[in-house]
Amino acid sequence: MICEELKSRKNFVEEDFIELRDSVEELISVIEKYKDMGYNSSLYIDDLKDFLADVNLTLEEKKITDKELKNLNSLGESYFNSRVDNSIYSYYVYDKNNLEKTHKANDEIKIAKKRFGKILYKITEKVMYHMI
Repeated sequence: MICEELKSRKNFVEEDFIELRDSVEELISVIEKYKDMGYNSSLYIDDLKDFLADVNLTLEEKKITDKELKNLNSLGESYFNSRVDNSIYSYYVYDKNNLEKTHKANDEIKIAKKRFGKILYKITEKVMYHMI
C-alpha cells in the first residue's frame, strides 16, 4: 500500500536506493580503510554489509515491501541515535601516536556518515509522509 503510493506518485524512485547503496559502500570503504584505528570496527562493517545486502536485493528485485519501508525509519533512528553507543553516529577513530591521521580519518568518516544519513533521511521522510 505505502510502496504503491510512493511509486505511483514518483516520489519513491530507484535512484534513491542506488544513492543509498553507493553511500553505504562509501561508508564501509572508509571504515575499512581506518579499521585498525577504531574500536569494534568489524561490528560496524558487518552491520553495514548486512544492510547493503538488503539494499542490493531490493534493487535486484525492483520491489520493497511496506514492512521494509516502515523499518527504514526505525533503522535510520538506530543508526543515528546519539544515545546508543553502537550507532554509526558515535563511530570515530583515534590514534594517540598520530593526531593528524586521526583528524584526517575522522573527517573522511564524518563526510561518509553525513552522506549516508542524508539519503537515508530522504527516503524515510518520503515513507513517513505517506504513512500519515
